[in-house]
Amino acid sequence: MNRKEFIQQLSLISGGVAFGMGNMPVKAFAHNPFALNLEATNGKIFVLVQLSGGNDGLNTVVPYENPLYYNKRANIAIKKESVLPLTSQMGLNPAMSALKALYDNGKMSIVQNVGYPSPNRSHFRSTDIWLTASDANEVLDEGWVGRYLTQLYPGFPIQIPDQPMAIQLGAVESLLIQSDLGSTGVVFNDPNNFYNLVKGTSVDTDPIPNTLAGEELKFMRQIASQSVAYSDIIKKKWDNATKNVTSFPNTNLGTQLKIVGELISGGLQTPFYLTTIGGFDTHANQVVANATTTGTHANLLKTVSEAVAAFQKDMTKRGLGDKVVVMTFSEFGRRVTQNGTMGTDHGSAAPLFVVGNSVLGGLVGKNPVLSDVDNNGDIKYEFDFRQVYTSVLQDYLGVERAMATTIMGNKEFKTVPIFKPVPDTTLATNPDFNLEQNFPNPFTDLTRITYTINKQMYIKLALYDLMGREIEVLREGMAQNGSYTLPINGLHWTPGYYLCMLRCDTGQKVIRLVKM
Repeated sequence: MNRKEFIQQLSLISGGVAFGMGNMPVKAFAHNPFALNLEATNGKIFVLVQLSGGNDGLNTVVPYENPLYYNKRANIAIKKESVLPLTSQMGLNPAMSALKALYDNGKMSIVQNVGYPSPNRSHFRSTDIWLTASDANEVLDEGWVGRYLTQLYPGFPIQIPDQPMAIQLGAVESLLIQSDLGSTGVVFNDPNNFYNLVKGTSVDTDPIPNTLAGEELKFMRQIASQSVAYSDIIKKKWDNATKNVTSFPNTNLGTQLKIVGELISGGLQTPFYLTTIGGFDTHANQVVANATTTGTHANLLKTVSEAVAAFQKDMTKRGLGDKVVVMTFSEFGRRVTQNGTMGTDHGSAAPLFVVGNSVLGGLVGKNPVLSDVDNNGDIKYEFDFRQVYTSVLQDYLGVERAMATTIMGNKEFKTVPIFKPVPDTTLATNPDFNLEQNFPNPFTDLTRITYTINKQMYIKLALYDLMGREIEVLREGMAQNGSYTLPINGLHWTPGYYLCMLRCDTGQKVIRLVKM
């Protein structure tokens, strides 16, 4: 298969590039692009490092003065004399000396006992919970970052940015960057390979059959259009960056973070990046017998520690240290008691790391209480992980509390003292208007759209297809204060996805309509 055939048929994964479908794709790039502006996030960039598999928190941040830790982990506990002390009670795994140096310099906060109520111990389900910021018994199909970005850029996807809103280093697109309005990011392993894969291609323009398969083909073509366009700007910014300013470890995570640093320094305005390292499902042989400073888990922690420390050093050298923060997360921790195969089984609460010039530094929260565990023998959580996300939104990115509540699924969470105060609020709810989700949705023939105007102003309410083409103007002109409900007859619409935008003097909002 040549490159053009690849783009036309769009296998989901090939050559280190993924084109995510999610609920629907982002629309083609060519229509109504707008300039992505980092000032919308207080000039801040947020980089996530996902530790896939469930990181063992107790052997990462070690309670080295707690006798229960050594009693319950007789064969795999980190020896007291090997621990890198953080306080008189807690210390880092000896493989994490690179991050210990950042901690000592006030560049790293460690949030202890992070979890959520009624924890799920399935890798897939708990990962989805963390990615979507859902309750344990709630299934969502959009990521919390996707929700944030669609609030930050309310014209999306009818108006889309000239640069990616999010970038994931990898192959299979994460739920994290999905939204109800489509994917908010692009996914690739290497900027140069990404560009070479799609350059010179064009999206097939042959007629699309009026079938369900035809609708899927149309979606795929739209994703291809955006990816071809974004490959140019990504390659350009990557080429702009001075290379090899910092020596990165020769690991997959090191390479990912090196690319992120080069894209940022090259001038790419993308505010969110996702990187990943796997292997943390350490049921067996987590450590080497009688040598607990080495082994599978220690090697993973060394990889994370050295890659993140190199990235922080790189950003500092480039003069970008004040605008970038890195945060690690994993779907759960591990059981307090070791198992019979020199490892640990799925647990619940665990620590996470936040690194950058913007953090307050130090340990946040109480030390793990090993004498008071839940019915499964797991550490009880102290901080809901959504408190951490809320802290990122409010205290780092400058999101107003009410808007942060909306992004967290209309649930309010207290912040955690992780960050230095952010100077200004950059994202707030618009008090002048609101466009509600149509009801019912999905629908077969009839649905209703409700919108509210809180002051007299000019409005335009219109329907669009997924290519951003206007197909019908529902209302346009001066509108008075009030709440309005508009019936929509979609009996003769082709089944599929549609977009409705309310544009006012003071902003805009887009919702997705699904015709069955």
